[in-house]
Amino acid sequence: MQDSISSILKSVRQFFSGTLFSRVTGLIRDIATAYAFGASASVAAFLVAFRFSHLLRRILGEGALQGAFTPRFEALRHHDPREAALFFRDLQKGLGLLLVGIVLLGMLGLFSINYFFELSQGNAEIVQLTILLMPGLLFICLYGLNAALLQCEKRYLLSSAAPALLNIGWTAGALWLASDSPSVAMPWLALCVVLAAAAQWGVTVPACLSIIKNLNPSGLWERWNFLRLKELLGPIWLSTVGIAASQVNVALDAVFARYADLEGPAFLWYAIRLQQLPLALFGIAIANAILPPLSRAAKRGDEVSFRKFMRAAWRGSLALMVPITIGIFLFGRWAIQLLYGHGDFDSYAGEMTQLCLEGYALGLIPMALVICHVQGCYARGDYRRPMVASLISVGTNSALSLFFIMEMGWGSPSIAVATSVSAWVNLGILCWKRTKSEAVASLIDMT
Repeated sequence: MQDSISSILKSVRQFFSGTLFSRVTGLIRDIATAYAFGASASVAAFLVAFRFSHLLRRILGEGALQGAFTPRFEALRHHDPREAALFFRDLQKGLGLLLVGIVLLGMLGLFSINYFFELSQGNAEIVQLTILLMPGLLFICLYGLNAALLQCEKRYLLSSAAPALLNIGWTAGALWLASDSPSVAMPWLALCVVLAAAAQWGVTVPACLSIIKNLNPSGLWERWNFLRLKELLGPIWLSTVGIAASQVNVALDAVFARYADLEGPAFLWYAIRLQQLPLALFGIAIANAILPPLSRAAKRGDEVSFRKFMRAAWRGSLALMVPITIGIFLFGRWAIQLLYGHGDFDSYAGEMTQLCLEGYALGLIPMALVICHVQGCYARGDYRRPMVASLISVGTNSALSLFFIMEMGWGSPSIAVATSVSAWVNLGILCWKRTKSEAVASLIDMT
C-alpha cells in the first residue's frame, strides 16, 4: 500500500465528496428544523439534549478512539494482517458491550434525576429528551470505529457519506412533525434521530466485514477476546482527558447560552453548523486522509515522508481557510438569510445567528491547523501534547464564556468569540510545546 502526495490527494477528494454530500444534507436538516420549529425554547432544549446524549461520541466513536485505533491497527497489519483483523473484531464487540452498559446506566441515572428531583419545566424537558436520544450513542460510536477501518483501507467515500443517513432521517422527522407544536414534536424527532443513527452505522457493516474477511479469511470465529479495548487505554486515556473536557465545554456553552437567552443554544447551533461546513469539507478531510499515511510513515521511521505529508496538510489547510474566513464576514448574513430565513426563523434570530457565525469564524484557521497537527502527534504516538493543549484551551474557553456572560452580561455571540480565542490558544500551545529542532524544521517546510 504505497503512500504519496497523489494518493493522499485522491483520498482527500473522496473524503471531500462524501463529506460534501453529508454536509449538504446536514444543511438541509438545519433548514428543515428552522423552518418547522424556528428557534423556540423546545428546539433549543432538543439541541442541548442532543449534545448531552453524545458527550462520549468523540471519545468512544471519534477523535480519541480513531486516533488510537489507526496507529495500532497499522502496526499490527505491518507485522501480521490476520492479527489486525482479530484486533478489529474483538475491539468492536468489546466496545459494543461497553456502550450498551453506558447507555443503560445513563438512561437510568437521568430517569432517577427526573423522578426524584423537582426540575424546572425547561430542565425536565432537556433530561427527558436526553434519555430518548441516548441509544443513538451506541450506533454513532460503532459507526466511528467502522469509519476508522474504512479509512485505513482508503475507502473514504463510504465512511464520510454515511452520516448523511442521520441527516436525512432527522430532516424527514422534522418535516413530518412540522404541523405539531415544538414541545409535542421533539420526543418524536428524538426517535427519528436514533433510528437514523442506526442506519448510519448499518450501511458501513457489509464493507467492514468484507475487509476483515480479506485480511483473515479463515479465523474470524476463533479466540474471542473482549478485552482488546485495554490495548488502547493508554492512548485513549490521554486523548480522552482533553476531548472529554472539550465535550463538557461544548455542553457548558449551551448552558451559558441558555442562561443569556432561552433561544441562545439554537443561535449557536445554527451558526456553528455553517462554520463547521468548510472545516469538515476541507480541514477534517485533509486531516483524516493523512492519519493512515502518517501512521505508516511513522512505523517505518520514514521522517522525510512524514514531514512531506504534514507540510502538504498545513499548506492545503491555510490555502483554503484564509479565503473562507474572509468570505464568512463578507457573505455570512446573506448565507444565513438564504438558508434559514424562512418560516418561524425571524429577523432577530437571523441577526443573532450572524453574530455567532462571525464569532466562530475568527477561529476557523487555528481549528483547521490544530486538527492536522494533532493527527501528526497521534501518528507518532504522542498523545500527551494534544491533551495538555486541549485542557488549557478548554479552560480558556470556559473562563472567557463565564466572564462574558456572567460578568459582562453579553449575549450568546460572546460564547462563539470565546471558542475562537481558545482555538488560537490551542494552536499556540501545540507549536510552543515542540522542540526547537521541530520548530525550525516546520518553518523551513512552510516556506
